[in-house]
Amino acid sequence: MAAEITDAAVALSAKEVAEETVALPVEEAAEETIALPVEEAAEETIALSAGEVAAAVAAASAVGESEPTIVVSAGSEPTIALPKPRSSPESTVALPVSRESSPAPEPTIALPIPPKQAPQTTPESTVTLPSVPAPRSAPTVTPPPAEPTIALPAPTVVPSPAKPVTRRRLLWAIPAAAGTALVGGTVAALAGRGEPEAAKATKAPNLVVSEPAPSQSPTPAPTTPKPTTPVIKVPVHTLKDFRKLVPGDPFPTDAIALTIDDGPHPVWTPQILRLLEKHHVPALFCMIGNQVLGHEPTARDVAADGHQIANHTWSHPLKLAKLPSHVTLKELHRAQDKIYSTTGYAPSLFRAPGGAWSKGLSESVSKTGMIPMDWTTDPRDWARPGVAHITKRLLAAKPGQILLCHDGGGDRSQTLASLKTVIPALQAKGLKFVALT
Repeated sequence: MAAEITDAAVALSAKEVAEETVALPVEEAAEETIALPVEEAAEETIALSAGEVAAAVAAASAVGESEPTIVVSAGSEPTIALPKPRSSPESTVALPVSRESSPAPEPTIALPIPPKQAPQTTPESTVTLPSVPAPRSAPTVTPPPAEPTIALPAPTVVPSPAKPVTRRRLLWAIPAAAGTALVGGTVAALAGRGEPEAAKATKAPNLVVSEPAPSQSPTPAPTTPKPTTPVIKVPVHTLKDFRKLVPGDPFPTDAIALTIDDGPHPVWTPQILRLLEKHHVPALFCMIGNQVLGHEPTARDVAADGHQIANHTWSHPLKLAKLPSHVTLKELHRAQDKIYSTTGYAPSLFRAPGGAWSKGLSESVSKTGMIPMDWTTDPRDWARPGVAHITKRLLAAKPGQILLCHDGGGDRSQTLASLKTVIPALQAKGLKFVALT
């Protein structure tokens, strides 16, 4: 009996009993816990010794079971007698003080485990992707109905392997290409006359060709004379002559023009260019083709500085006016090609070497479409007569005249020295240097 009481009893100190109630599990942790009220835990108890315990047990048995008590033996530690637990909501259970009370577990709700759905087997495993909106297409614009056209065969142009395309060749090629295209278009338009009706039904013609009635005969179109370039028999000598041939605004009344022949020269041309740039003077450089050859950078500098370039033949033959027409044309064409391929500038002016002209030379120049150029004032600087002589002749220039100088053909130091004096002197007199445009 004492052993059972000892197992069920709990030694509690007086200090711990007076504290607030703690939720304690009943004997086993899994059982329901009962809270100990403070009032009942604070009931008055008496500490008994070992001998008194035995006497108390005997007295308790004699008194009855109205309020049975349990004697708790705690060894050497002080013991507390607790009343026997009642079967009431406020009954208390004595637990050992040394045990740590664990908090009551929070109430839980048992939920049923949802059944797992078996995956549906399909013949082919598919992955559902989010629908992608279709790209917006640009609004369709209905093109306007095409105008009647004529199918023209492309003209066959065989480029020359040796010479670049020049302005002259381009001008000659345009009429030939146009004639070829016109003939080819006429053939293409009339080629469908013998086609079967079924083929004509499937093929929509771009051009409706009206044919004359069988009883009528077509009237031949009147022939027009082929235009020809007018032959300029007298070359340009003054600004007034130039404006008669080249349309444009009238030159100022105080205008003069400076022309420089026989270049380009690697020594003198650059120095003259710097002088002209210093005084803002435009000039016309009459270049020889075989002088451009080998001095291409200098020729390009002339064009880059904004000056004009004229054709001065390929080799500068002094008897050009007496040469056959085919030789003259070769001199002009070869120089034109070289100047254009080097500078990108196609000369529209031509100056004959030495100013020699003839009827045949004028006709040859007219065939190339260039304008023959001459001069008004010639100081003969090419002969190196001295700086004073060159300067005197140039200072005598008057408004509307065209001046002649040279940057090639030999030592042109006299020309350069004279121009350093003449250009600012003429500007001081009120004369204005203009470009031949």
